[in-house]
Amino acid sequence: MIMFADGYDVLVMGFLVPSLAKAFHVAPAALTLVFLLQAAGLTIGTYVVGPIADRIGRRRVLVVAAVLFGLATLAAVLATSVLQLALLRFVGGFFFSAAIPNAIALTSEFSPSRLRGTMINLMFMGYVAGGAAGGAIVALLVHNYGWQSAFWFGGLAPIAMAIVMWARLPESIRYCVSRDNRDPRIPALLRKIDPSIQLDGTERFVLGEPVATGVAVAALFRDGRAGRTLLLWLGYLANLMVISMGGSFFLAYLRNFSGMSLERAAGISSFYSIAGIVAMLFIGWFIDRFGAPRLLAITYLIAAISVTTLGLMDLTSAWVYFAVFWMGACVVGGQGGLHALGASLYPTRVRATGVAWAFGLGGVGRFIGPAIGGLVLHRHWSALPAFIVPFAIPMLIASLAMLVMVLIAAPQAEEKASAAATH
Repeated sequence: MIMFADGYDVLVMGFLVPSLAKAFHVAPAALTLVFLLQAAGLTIGTYVVGPIADRIGRRRVLVVAAVLFGLATLAAVLATSVLQLALLRFVGGFFFSAAIPNAIALTSEFSPSRLRGTMINLMFMGYVAGGAAGGAIVALLVHNYGWQSAFWFGGLAPIAMAIVMWARLPESIRYCVSRDNRDPRIPALLRKIDPSIQLDGTERFVLGEPVATGVAVAALFRDGRAGRTLLLWLGYLANLMVISMGGSFFLAYLRNFSGMSLERAAGISSFYSIAGIVAMLFIGWFIDRFGAPRLLAITYLIAAISVTTLGLMDLTSAWVYFAVFWMGACVVGGQGGLHALGASLYPTRVRATGVAWAFGLGGVGRFIGPAIGGLVLHRHWSALPAFIVPFAIPMLIASLAMLVMVLIAAPQAEEKASAAATH
């Protein structure tokens, strides 16, 4: 539920551009400042909220952030200029950033290891669905009640959900153990998972995982995690760069390189998003069985091939739907796979920090993608390089990063197995 609200609040601006431009008496391009400051708030916030959540708990940060990003969204109804709205969206973006890394950490820490990828992807579908629902909600509300109504919905919904979370959402059981192995909440949570378990309240609980040493951010690079952390960051950077490109310019590319109508280009763009949602239903299952790095290496390679094919084909052909389906499935679905990978790389004490910092670095890709896309259109590139440079090359880089992670993990696994056998 909170991921749905977060997805709606982050992406609703894209549906409000025409209404806001009319209300503020500016050209639509003038609202670029709003998008840039919101992205800046998201990026800065991710570097802050991860370490805080690893220190004070996932539940508390989620609840407080939901209230604060709800209030920041409500405050947007008072904006009377583009600058005011941009500053308010910057503040909102800072608190929006708390939802994804903490939801990933919390879901991961309550999931059995054999279903972790599946459950993280199912949870992340809430974010994608919230973003997709923004268009329908805006169409329903704005025509009758003005652009402010979209922010009323986006502000009140997370505040209402925060009340529900405060009453019903438990703290991560692994976080509780990492902070106090005699925490009285632990037996109560275990009994909810397995009512037959016998506990007398004197137990001390332990985590069957490596211990993270040092401050949270430094711990991402300790105990053999440095290489995998850097490769994860590279994967996030490349994947979010392509996702931001798709959201900003994919529709314009389709029209520019084919001359197709706006309606048909919009339909194909929607098919890209639908393919990503469908892929999330299955990619988590495959990750749980074959491992995230190996699967993502193949997924991103397919994405690179699919988008290169778009640059070679006649975009008015029906085959474009086939290529776009695989592009959407591998790019959008791959992002859910990266979240599952990030959650599995780090021990409990630094999990939220690890996911948040990876997502924050990916925020750099959210700036780079649209900048390159705009340059491509401005320079009037032909279709093949226009699809290869901002789309296919980042996907190939992400595929190679995941392949290297597989190669790094293999000797580490052999070393652990050898040590266990010797012991």
